[in-house]
Formats: sequence, structure tokens, C-alpha cells
Amino acid sequence: MQFFSTVLLLLSVYLGLVSAGPVAERRSSFTLQNGKDAQALNAKFAKLSADTPCTSGDVACVGGAFSQCVSGHFVTTKCAASLICVALPLVNSKGTSVTCDTQSDAAARIARTGASGGLKGRDLEARASFTLANGQEAQRLNNQFKSLHANSPCQSGQNACINGGFAQCVAGRFILTPCNTGLTCFALPLVNSPGTSLVCDTKADAQARFKASGAGGIFGRDLEVSE
Repeated sequence: MQFFSTVLLLLSVYLGLVSAGPVAERRSSFTLQNGKDAQALNAKFAKLSADTPCTSGDVACVGGAFSQCVSGHFVTTKCAASLICVALPLVNSKGTSVTCDTQSDAAARIARTGASGGLKGRDLEARASFTLANGQEAQRLNNQFKSLHANSPCQSGQNACINGGFAQCVAGRFILTPCNTGLTCFALPLVNSPGTSLVCDTKADAQARFKASGAGGIFGRDLEVSE
């Protein structure tokens, strides 16, 4: 009986491996195309604005926010802090999805499909003319923030990152708001337009955003150097 049980066990394992083979082949046939389709959508979304004509029901990313077309106009919903709206490749079937994600995770998902060129399928040199400048300006701000403290003089409405938290100047004094656990306040380069933003983010994602801009590290140094 033990002999027959062993044979049956080996046969079931073999049949399981055989049945799994075609699934893996079917999956791999659309994986790369999903990545390329997601890149094409992200490149298309980068050209959209809130005033772009659309068809009711369309879903897109506009200015980094999740957007749905209602009565011919995009209605946007901002992603949570440190997230951006992106098109991502599906894993188990053909197609893409539009969702909020960190830039580093989105880039990694597209890279795993075998599609090269990042979120939009383009090299750094082919990106917008303001990409590198945004990274360098954000680096300048992060270095400037290092010298600030809660009692530093400021002008009403001025924002900064102080001791890892978000700070806003009210009546000549900084009011600090700590970031959530695991997050730190950074100046980050915008992706789709000139400029920077101050957000609470993980250090890893912040570094990935600077690397994507071509500017190097958070403070203008190589990523291998401790920040």
C-alpha cells in the first residue's frame, strides 16, 4: 500500500506541474505588452490638464491626481501624501489599471514586465526640460531646511521641513506638524510640471524620485552617501 501511495503522490505532483506550465506561458505572453501599454498611458496622461476635453466615464491621471470624466470635464481626486496617480500593468491578465501608488513601486512594476524606459517608456534625456531643474531646486531646499529650527525667523505663509516634520510660518513663527511614523518631510521634485512640493514621504521613495529626475540624492550627493 505504501508503494502505491508513493506512486500516486508523485503522479499528482507531475500532473500539477504539467497543468501549471501552460498558465505560465499564457501569462508571459501579455506581460511585456501590459508594461508597454501602461507606459503609453502615462505618457498620454502627462499631456492632460483639467480643461482637456474627455468622454464621460474616462479614467485618467491629471496633474498627478486620479481623474474621472463627468459631463465632458475631468473631476480630480488627489492621491494620499507621497502617492501619485499612475497607470500600472495588470499581473494576471491583459490590460492596465489606473491607481495611486508611490513612484518607486510603479517604476518597479513596469520594469518587472520587461518594458524599459521607466513610467513613460522614455530615457531621462527624453523627459521634460524641467525634470532635472526640479530635482536640483528640491535639493537646494532640502539643504536650506537643514539650518532651520522651530525658532528660526520666517514670513507668514512660508513652508519648510524642520526636524523631519512639516512646518508652516504663522505670525512670524514656525508651527510644526510631525509626519506619520516612518515618514519624513522632504522637498520633492514635481513630475509633470516645473516646481517642487513639500510632503511627508519615506526616504526610499524620496531618493527614487530624485534619481528619476537625474539630480542624484536628496541633498545633491550620490545615493550611496549617507544622507
